[in-house]
Amino acid sequence: MQKVSSQLILFMCIMLLQSGARAADKIGYVDMNILINNSPQILAANQTLTREFEEQNNEISQQEADLQVMEDSIRQEGNFMTPDELAKLQERARILERQVRRAKEDLKDAITIRNSQLVDEVQNEIKRVVSEYAKTNGYDVILINAILYANERIDITDEILSQLREEYNTATSQ
Repeated sequence: MQKVSSQLILFMCIMLLQSGARAADKIGYVDMNILINNSPQILAANQTLTREFEEQNNEISQQEADLQVMEDSIRQEGNFMTPDELAKLQERARILERQVRRAKEDLKDAITIRNSQLVDEVQNEIKRVVSEYAKTNGYDVILINAILYANERIDITDEILSQLREEYNTATSQ
């Protein structure tokens, strides 16, 4: 009895898969990693990120340069300073080092948060373009990266990337 019901269940699963396969006549595949890494939208987002945090990065670089000058002064002139002068300079160097470390951590956190926001925006744009492309071209299903194998004839990544570039160029030329 167990063998018959297992065979019946297997038969029904095969039938469902076959009928499901017929329901999706046109299938496409998109490699999201390629789109995210190569779309002009993500390149523009990276430039935006660089511009947004350039001033803070420059300030940290200046603080690091100041710290380096202090450390060089301690190393080269420390033996010629009074113990009190040396202690004050060392304390200023420690304070500046903590400030630099804190500023770097804060900047890293801010960049991570902003990068996440920008990537989310680009991913939403990619999803919108893929959806429009699928509807316009009569696709029933568009699959993404979680696939072990996809035949090249269903890979529409290049077409989507072209569409993203076209939309970016149109948006930036206005």
